[in-house]
Amino acid sequence: MRDLKLYQALEIWFGGQQENQDAKYQEAEKYLRLCIRPAMEILLEEEDTERMQCLEEQGWFGRKELDGFIHSASEKEKLRSLIWLLHLKNEKYGYTGKDFSL
Repeated sequence: MRDLKLYQALEIWFGGQQENQDAKYQEAEKYLRLCIRPAMEILLEEEDTERMQCLEEQGWFGRKELDGFIHSASEKEKLRSLIWLLHLKNEKYGYTGKDFSL
């Protein structure tokens, strides 16, 4: 089931970044902050990495959420989203190396 309010918030927010004093824009931004996981899931599903980048730049999610997005992209076989998310994780947090020496 698609969340119409979430889709509207995404369209308002992405359509009005230059006019960010507008009340509708502010309301959409507040809603997106609260619903960052489902918002990113929509963009992940659409493989819209440019918009995913815009949301990431806001700092509205952390490492735990990013790991969840990576898992979701992998399960849904969304390769473009998965690659972008893996690069993001590498840039922001890196990967902990495991020692398999004997």
